[in-house]
This record gives sequence, structure tokens and C-alpha cells, in this order.
Amino acid sequence: MYLKALEVSNFKSFKGELTIPMDRGFTAITGPNGSGKSNCGDAVQFVLGPRSNKVIRAQNAKDLIFNGGKNNKPARGCEVTLVFANPLLASGRRRLPIDQEEVRMTRSVRLTKSNNIVTDYLLDGEDSSQKTFHRLLSAANARPDGYNIVLQGDVTRLAKMTAKERRKVLDGVAGVTSYDDEIRKAEKQRSMVEGYIERIGLLEDEQKSRLKDLTKEKNLALKVTGLVEELKVARRLSAQAKYASQQAERQYQISERVRIDGEAETLVEEVKQGDKILLTLDDKIGTLQKQIEDLLGGDNNGLMSAINQLQIRIATNQDRLDEADEKDVEDAEELELLDGALTSSEEDLNEFEEGLKTANEDLAAALEALKEAKSQEEEVRKALESSGTASAELTRALALATDAADRAQEGLVAAQAEVNRIATQAEMLEEQLSEAQEAAESARLALGESEHEGQELNANAPEQDRTKLAEQLHAAQRSESRLLEESQAVETKLRETERKLSAAKAEMENRAGAKGMAGGAAAVLAARDRGELRGIIGTVAELCQPRDSSHTDALATAIGGGMTSVVVDNDEVAAKAIQWLSQNKAGRATFLPLNKLNNTRPAGRATMISKKPGVIGFANELLDYDPRIDIAIRFVLRNTLIVDSLATARANMGGVRLVTLRGDVTEAGGAMVGGAKRKMTTSFGGNIQGANEVQTLASDVERYRMMAETVNGALVEARHQQAAIRASINDLSNNDHSEKVSEWKATHKQAKSNHTAAVGAVGAAEKRLADLETEGANHLRSLDAAQAALADANQARKEAQTALEDASPVHLKERLHATEVKRVEAEGLKGRAEASLASDGGHRTLLESRIQEYKTRIQAIKQAAITRSEKLDEMQAEVASDKIALAEKEAERREFLEENQGLEDERVQLIEERSALKAELQQKVQESQSRKAMSIEIGRALAQKEITIAQTLQDMTEQGYSPAEEGVTLPSVGDAERKERTLQRRLDDHGPVNMLAIEQFEACEARLDAMKDDFKTLQHRRKHLLDVTEKLESQRKERLLNVLEKVNENFKVAYKSLSDGGRGELFLENEDEPFKGGLELWAQPRGKSAKVTRHQLSGGEQSMAALALIFAIQDYDPSPFYYFDEVDQNLDGYNAERIAMMCRERSKR
Repeated sequence: MYLKALEVSNFKSFKGELTIPMDRGFTAITGPNGSGKSNCGDAVQFVLGPRSNKVIRAQNAKDLIFNGGKNNKPARGCEVTLVFANPLLASGRRRLPIDQEEVRMTRSVRLTKSNNIVTDYLLDGEDSSQKTFHRLLSAANARPDGYNIVLQGDVTRLAKMTAKERRKVLDGVAGVTSYDDEIRKAEKQRSMVEGYIERIGLLEDEQKSRLKDLTKEKNLALKVTGLVEELKVARRLSAQAKYASQQAERQYQISERVRIDGEAETLVEEVKQGDKILLTLDDKIGTLQKQIEDLLGGDNNGLMSAINQLQIRIATNQDRLDEADEKDVEDAEELELLDGALTSSEEDLNEFEEGLKTANEDLAAALEALKEAKSQEEEVRKALESSGTASAELTRALALATDAADRAQEGLVAAQAEVNRIATQAEMLEEQLSEAQEAAESARLALGESEHEGQELNANAPEQDRTKLAEQLHAAQRSESRLLEESQAVETKLRETERKLSAAKAEMENRAGAKGMAGGAAAVLAARDRGELRGIIGTVAELCQPRDSSHTDALATAIGGGMTSVVVDNDEVAAKAIQWLSQNKAGRATFLPLNKLNNTRPAGRATMISKKPGVIGFANELLDYDPRIDIAIRFVLRNTLIVDSLATARANMGGVRLVTLRGDVTEAGGAMVGGAKRKMTTSFGGNIQGANEVQTLASDVERYRMMAETVNGALVEARHQQAAIRASINDLSNNDHSEKVSEWKATHKQAKSNHTAAVGAVGAAEKRLADLETEGANHLRSLDAAQAALADANQARKEAQTALEDASPVHLKERLHATEVKRVEAEGLKGRAEASLASDGGHRTLLESRIQEYKTRIQAIKQAAITRSEKLDEMQAEVASDKIALAEKEAERREFLEENQGLEDERVQLIEERSALKAELQQKVQESQSRKAMSIEIGRALAQKEITIAQTLQDMTEQGYSPAEEGVTLPSVGDAERKERTLQRRLDDHGPVNMLAIEQFEACEARLDAMKDDFKTLQHRRKHLLDVTEKLESQRKERLLNVLEKVNENFKVAYKSLSDGGRGELFLENEDEPFKGGLELWAQPRGKSAKVTRHQLSGGEQSMAALALIFAIQDYDPSPFYYFDEVDQNLDGYNAERIAMMCRERSKR
């Protein structure tokens, strides 16, 4: 196999297509510099595939394409083809693994339209790839980076390189770099294995330490597991007991509801019977009242008629006197307001006149100052006009600008005056509109009152006469007298019962020893039973029961005054109960809201003492009670311990409260309470002693109080009825109905006329105000235009002033500027004064009109008061004479009643009997309603209980529990929950427990066993990797030494031939560990000492030695072709000839 031809197209300096034939043997490519000799080698390497384009002297692929030079067009691509002869070898195979005599390998580079590079590979005209090229050429030992291609500088680099670099060249030739990769992999794996071994050791130590800790945790977990199982059983029993208790409560509530409904029906029936008796009593009282009235002379001409007439006349005149007094008060208040407003308006007018005077003075001063300023300015202008033509022109321009500014100022003043005038008129109109609106509202109200009065006249018109009204008044007076007597009787009974109630409460408080709280607690319980308060559970005494009767005294002493404390659902219920006690003055009570009490665990010392001999236990654990009030019981007992004797208490006292069985107490602070055994008046499971009596008396008080309220209400109603009748009689006494209607029509017509006029006045005022607003808007626009014109005129005058000052002499300039400043100040003062005067005229008129209105109204009120006072004197005299006559008639009536006292006593007795029966019936009605309310409340509670039972059953189902079977004996809810709490407390005492410790212990043991197996496996793996590394090192060393031996023999022969009898040798710096040292080259040219070193050789001699090494390597690893590019550049003619001869000889092989 050999390189047969090189075909290039537009490659680097070659334009177009070119074929360079290569004969078998030695082919020389010669020519002058720049003729393309080196480009031929670049073309060969281009196809073989160099590591980088820089190897073939190009920055990028574009540099490989023919650039056109100076006179030609650049090409768009290049192409190189290597043609190899691939004959059959003696072994019957071909060097290139392609069954063809000739193989063409082509590589091309072309530019796309966007100047991107595209590379193509062709193998015998078919698409291929660089990877395929490398694989085929490597099989033939033709590599782009091998020593089959020797370029300029390769010889020098080989001669000058270090020993280690040279040894690496030999490594590549020997192919031991593959061993390096395998050794590196084995070393890396060994390092990883050793890291694993180290980590496993650390993990093993950690797991051993963890196993030690887990042993303790496992033992504790096993102990806690037993407690958990017990707790599960206790919770199941507690849930079943709670469910059974709720079922029993529901059944009790159902029976209680049936009982209460029956009592309510009975009370309703009793009330019906009582109403019939009440009607009979009313008939009897009416008969007696009729007899008494007949004896008094009847209603028409008798004594009662005269009394009624006098009472009506007195009441009518008194009402008129009261109305007059009210009117006097109203007029006095209005006069006070009017006096204040009049004073304020007069002060405003005085202040306004002072301001007006000041404005006139300012205007006069401004006019004088303006006149003086204009005179001075005129003098300066004349002086400027006489100073020259230019100054005269500027002066005239300034005069014209000043005149224009003055006219603009006058226009602004006029516009401002118009705006001020409109504003004043608008202010006056707004006030007039407000007054007109108030008048219209008053007229509307007056019209409404007149219409209402007409409706009342129409309603009262049918058949009203004095006789009928007199009869109604007489009946109302009789009713009032009867009610007064009933009221006095009820008040007497009420005061007597209240005295008894106070005494009973005091006695109960004294017995209970609850410091004034027992009465309030009893009242709250009674209100609960009546259904007035909800959410009241009961007193502590009512809700608790000792388990052992021998502990009763001790437990009652431990609770103390807390026996009367009231347990409620929440703080809202407590607040309502406290408010109820306050409103009804029913005493005080202590409330325990379950949602706010703090649940404190027993102190450590109390828990320790509870386990000592003689200590019976915590007081709360010795009581039976509903578990839901557990927090309240703990609160009142304060972790108190019950002990058997005082000796035991003394032995353990301090820091905890102890109570003996006989009732002696040692407090936590060290105090001791004891002595004679006292009788406990508040017992467990029952009411407070004396509470029943208090409740009975309280019910009586409430009943009498309700009777008194009822009688008083009826009395007030009777008096109101009398007043209404008297008013009707008064109306009939003064005016006939027809006269009233005529008077009303006239008044109503006037009211309608006044209302229409007032509404028209409001509309007219609103129209005038709207017109004035439109006119004001126009004047405001004129004012804006005047202000803009004044600004322009002032700017023009300022510019003329500046121009004149710039052209004027300094002394005239200063005088002109001073007169300008003085004139501007005078004009400003004049404008402000004129504006103020222009707006003051309307304001003064407004103030004067207000003052006149206030004075007129004050005079009218005072005149009306004088007229009303004269009428009052006449009515007061008439009332005084009527009262004297009425007293005389009343005396006659009393004398007659004394003569007929028997009938009166019987009537009074019947009235008292009726009042008592009425109060009793009202009490029964209330009790019936209370029971119905309680029945409804029990119904709600039953519904809630059903929900609670369903929720309890659902909770049990979710927890995997089922209700207890029939016949199974369950503990009480308190016992079950107490046992559950005890077990929970024991469980809590252990604190946080790692329940996974058992599994973790087993997992840790298994992990340790697995670690031991892993450790053994890794140790075997490490030993295996060490053996593999050692074996690879041995093979690599052996391979390198074998190759070195052969290359060294080749080197000796080649160098001897090249140096014409010289000697050369290759040897390792470290023969035992060659890869830690380098490869040294020793050469002794012919005729030189054997002691000469490589560094002492000349450049040509070093090049000859390097070429000998290249030939030695080529002999060891032959290639189908060799390419030498000016390798003789450092040699003289003799040595270059010897190199040429060597190449010719080698090409013949």
C-alpha cells in the first residue's frame, strides 16, 4: 500500500484543480519559496484530520479556501483527495480493509449563502465521515499526529525536548497510554472503595452508639406499649359509659318534658275556672257600686254630677295654664337667641362702618400719592424729551404704554366692582332664599296640621254630647277610685312580704356561711327552673356527691364557700346572670364559666404527698360528678388532699392544702383551722338550707310586684282616659262642632294660601339666583379678560420703561425708576380701596335689613307675652274658685259615705278578694308559660342531646368502638374517665417516648450486620483493584521496555548509518520505575569523545540524532507513506545528502 496521488481543488494557494502524482518509492516536491510545497503536506493532513486547523497553518476552515490572490476571484469551497494503492499482501489481505485496488479518500469544505462552513467526506465517491477515515487509516497506521508526517520544526523539537517528554513519545509508540487510562480507572475505583470503607467504619461506630441508646428506648417503649393498651381499653369503657349516660339523660328529659306539659295544662285549666270566678266578683262589685251611686244622687242632678262638672272645668283650665307656661318658656328661649343675633349683627355693622371709613381714607391717600407720582414722572419725561430725539421717542412710547396701563387698570376696577356687586346680591338672594325655604316649610307643616285637624273634626263629629261624655267620665272616675284602693292593698302585702324575704335571706346566708353569696345562688337557680336563665348547670353542692359517706364532712370543708358557686356553660351566661341579679336586686353569686377556668395539674409536692401513708387522695377524686364540670371541681378544691387525721396533716403540711376527715384544715402557707365540729348547712346533692323558704317568699314578692304593676298600669290608663274625656268636654263647652268646622275652613284656606305664596316665593328666589349666577359668570369672564389686559399693558409699560432707562442718563434713570415705583404703589393702594368700597354698599344694606328683622320679631314676641299674661290671670282666679267649690262637694260626699260604711266595707272586701284572685291567676298564667317555655327548652335540649348522642356514636365508630351490650355492667362516667386520666397521667409522666424504638432497634441490628458484609465485600474489592493496578503497571513496564529495546536497536543502526560510523543509544533515567523518570538520548558522532553529552552537540548533530530516532520509530511502527517537510533545514550539505540517501534507501523497502 502506498500514496498514489494527491488531488487538490482551490486549496489554499492552489487555484482550480491540480493532481500531484506520487510514484512508488521516494518522491521529492521541490520549488522556490511560496510555490506551495508545504501546502501539499497541509493537504495530506487536511484529509487525515488534524486536531486543529492551526496544525495546517490556518485560523479557521475559511482560510483553507483559495482567496483569489490579487487578480482572481475567491473560491466558495475547496477539496482534497488522497488516492491510495491498496494491493493484496502476501497474506491475502489488504492494508486498507476495503476490497479494492485503489481507494480514494476525499474531504471538502464549502461556504453556504450565509457564509457558514459545511464539511463533506467521500470514500470512493460515496458519503462518509471523519470517524470512518480515522478508523480506516488507523488500521493502516497512517495517523495525522504520528511520525509518518514530519514537519518543519518537528526535528528541532524532538532534539530539544526533555527526557520525560521524550519518554512520553516512546509511551505513544509503545501504546502504553491505554494502560495509563486503565490504571487511572483502577486507582479512581480504589480511592472510592477506600472512601466507602472509611464511611462504613464511621457509620458502624455511629450505629453501635445508636444501638446502645435504642436499647433503653426499646425497653421504655415496651413498657409504654402496655400502658397504651390499657389506655385503649379505658377509653373504650369511657366512651361506652358516656354513651350509656347520654341515653339515660335523654330518657330522663323525655319523662320530665311529659310531666311539665301535664302541669302546664293543669294550670291553664285552673286559670279558666278562675276567670269565671273573677267575672262573678266583678258583677257583685258593680251591684254594690250602683247602690252607693244611687244613694249619692245619681249622675245627672246629684252630688256626683256637680263634682264631675267642677273637676272637668278645673282640669280644662289647668291644661290651658300649662300650655301658656310652655309658650312662655319657648318665647323666652327664642328671645334669648334673637337678642344674641341682634347684638352680633350690630357689632358686625359697627365693624363694617369702621372698615368703610378706613377704605375712604386709603383711597384719598392713594389718589394724592398717584397725583404726586404722575407730576414727578411728567417732569422726568420733559427732561428726557429735551435731552435728545431718541429719548423723546422712548418717552412718548412710555407715556402711551402708561396711558394704556391706566385704562386697563380702570377696566379691571370696573370689572371687579361688577363682580363684587353680583357677589353681594347673590349673598343677599341666598339669605332670602333660605328664609323663603324656611317659610315654605313652616307653611307646609301648618297646612299638614290643618288637614290633620280637619280629619279629627270629621272623626269626632258623629253624636257627641255632654251627657254621654259625663257618663264616660263618671265611669272612669269610679274605676280610678277602685284601682286606688286595690293599689293600696297590694302595696301593703308587698311591703310585708319583702320584710319576710329579707329576714329569710339573712338567715340563709348566716346558715350557709357563704359570705352573702347563697341568696344570689338560690335566686339564679330559681330563675333557671322558671326558664328565665339558660346555660345554668347548677351549684357545686348540687352537682357533686361523695363516693364514701364518711368523707362528706371533709369534702364539704375542703370546698367551703365554693359549695354555693354556680357552674355555667360559658362567660356569656355568667354575664347575663350577673346582669339579671343586678336588675332584680337578688343578691350576689360566684359563677364558674367552664370555658374560661384554667385547668392546672397537681403540683409535684402534692403528687408526692398523695402517695404517702394516711393520705386518702385528692379531694376531686373522692367525688362523683359529671365529667364536663371537672375543671370547675378542680378549681374550687385547689388540689386539696384529704388525710385521715390531724397528725398526718401535720407530718405533711407546707406547700399543699390538707383537710382531715373531721374537718380540720392545714393551708398551703402553714395556717391551721379547726376546733369544734360544725354542722354543715349546705349538703351535697341538694339545695342550700333555707333556700326553699327564700324561693317561696321571692315568688310571693314577685307575684305582688306584678300585681302592683298591673294595678298601677290600669290606674295610669284610667287617668289618661279621664284626661281625654275632659278634653272632649272642654271642646264641647267652648265651641260647637259647626263653629269649629267653619273656623277650620277659614284657617285651612289661609294655610293653603300661605303655602302657595311661600312656594312661589321660593321659586322666584331660585330663578333670580340662577339668573344672577349666569350674569356673575359673564362678569367673571370679563374680569379675567381685564386682568389679562392689565398684565399685557403692565408688561408693555415695563419694557418701555426699561428701554427708556437704558437710553437715559444715570441721574434721570434713577429719578424715572423712583417715580415708577411710587406710581405703582399708589395705583395698587387705589385699586384695593376702590374694590373695597365697591363691595361694601350691598353688604351694609344686608346688615341693616337683618337688624330691622330681629327688632320687629322681638317686639312681636313681647306684645304676645303681655296679652297672654292678662288671660292667665283670669284663668287662675277661675281655677281657685272652682277648687274651693270642689272641696265643699267632696266633704259632703265623704260625710255620706261614712253613713253607709257597711256597703263600702263589703265593696272593699270584694275588691281585695278580686285583686288577690287576679294576682293568683296571673301567677298561674306565668307559671304555665314558664313550664311551656321549659318544655320548649327541654325539647331543644333533647334535639341537641340527639345530636350529641349521634356525634358520640360517630366518634365511637371512628375509633372502632361499639355500644356496650345489654346486661354489661359499666363503670360510672366519672370512674371511667378518672381511670383514663390516671393512665394518661402515667403515660404523660414518661414524657415523649420513641414508640418506633422497637422497630428502629431491629433495623439498627440488621443494618450493622449488613455493614459487616459490605465491609468484607469492599475489602475484597480493594485487594482486587490493587492487584489489577499492580498487574497493569507490570504489563505497561514490560511493554515499554520491550519497545525501547527494539527502538534502541533501530536507533543504533540508524544513527551509525547517518553519522558514518558514530554511535548512539537510548536509555531510561530510572530503569526500576521508568514512568517516574525520562528517556535520555546519547549520541557520539564519528571522531568525538565518548564523554560528550547531547547538550554539547552542535545543532546539526542534535538534528541528526533526532532524525535517527524518527527513523528508528518508523522502523518499529511502519506506515504506508512518510512525508518529510524540509527536515534538513539545520544540516550542512554533507549531512543533508546522507539524509537524502537514507530516505532513498528506505523507500526501496
